[in-house]
This record gives sequence, structure tokens and C-alpha cells, in this order.
Amino acid sequence: MPPEAASSTGNVTARIRRPLPAERPHVRRCTRLLCSAFLTVLLIAGVVLFVVYLAVRPHRPRFHVTAFSASGIAPSSPGGAGAGGPVALSGQLSIRNPNRDIAFFYDRFYLSVGYRGADVVKDQALTTAPLYQPPKTTSPLTFQGVAASAAGGDMARDAAEAGGRVELTVKVRSRIRARLAFWGNRHWHPLHVGCEVAVGPDGQLLAEYLQKRCSIDFL
Repeated sequence: MPPEAASSTGNVTARIRRPLPAERPHVRRCTRLLCSAFLTVLLIAGVVLFVVYLAVRPHRPRFHVTAFSASGIAPSSPGGAGAGGPVALSGQLSIRNPNRDIAFFYDRFYLSVGYRGADVVKDQALTTAPLYQPPKTTSPLTFQGVAASAAGGDMARDAAEAGGRVELTVKVRSRIRARLAFWGNRHWHPLHVGCEVAVGPDGQLLAEYLQKRCSIDFL
């Protein structure tokens, strides 16, 4: 008996072929239309944001050192640090808003001063209220007679031995938010500013640090 005949008797189970599902052209058409609409909206939004960015040209605020002094580090000064007296730190930073259409809001400012890797002044309040800064303006940020007595002796030794140079880091922290025309950002962002300064044996800011730009970190 031929093999075909044997298979027809049931020794080999016949394969059942299922029919293919019916195509749904309207579903594919709707999916394509939704994808095209989403990509079109995304492209338009990207173009609008790019045009707004080119028109506004946002810039960070700029901080510069305009004055700084450390009175009392000269060993010969009456009650100076060489005799264990306190050192009084004074100075001024300028805050520049270089933007044409963006205003800045600052929360209260706090001052810290670093010396030899440690803070000799920690979170000294500089302002008691928030600060509003319109576009294209410069605002002063001053501090006067902030005591750093814990490191006074070391500063005096640096002024006498290290070529008459005492290096410090002025650190300012606050929070900032921006406003563009009638649209305002309600979210505050942390603001950390670091300014490297150095004074001579007389406690006055060295010329190369005058108007030096400070670093800014928003983390």
C-alpha cells in the first residue's frame, strides 16, 4: 500500500490551518493619523521654544567682588590678630542681571567665609527680605564687620610669613527664580556663589581680585 494511502487512514493526523485574521485598514489609518498629529505638534512646539530662546537669550546672573577687607590681621595693629584679637571681615559683591526681558527674584542671602578649607564664618544673614532685580540692573550685596576671631591668629601669621597674602573664599547662598514679561516661574532654585579673594598684610583686597567674577552653582 502506498504511503499516501496509509496516511489517509488516520496514522498521520492532518494539520488544521487556521484562517488569517481579517485586516483592519481603518485601525492602521487612525494610528498613522495620531502619530502624524503628535509629531507635528511636537515639531511646532520645538520651533516655538527655539524662537523664544533666540528672542530672549537668557543669561545667568553675574556676581563680582567690588570690595573686601580683613581688618585686624596686621600684627602691629592695636588689638590685632597677632595678639589674639578678632578679625573683622567687610566687603561688597555686585549682582548684575544682564538679561533684557528677564527679571530675577532672590530669597534671603546668607554669607559664609572659607579659610584653609574650613568655614570661619557660617551662614551669616546678609538680607532680611527677598530681593527683586529688574532686567539690566546691578544691585549691591554688602556685609560689614563680620567677626572671624577663631582664625585670627592664623591669618596674622599668613600675612607676616606667606608674602603678606591671606586667601579666603566668600560664599553666598540663596534661592532664585525668574520672570519673563507676564510669565513667572514659581519654582525656586538653589543658588550658591563662590568668590575667591585675597588681602595683603594691611588687610585690603589685592588689585587682581577687584571686580573678579564669582562662580555660580544651581545645585
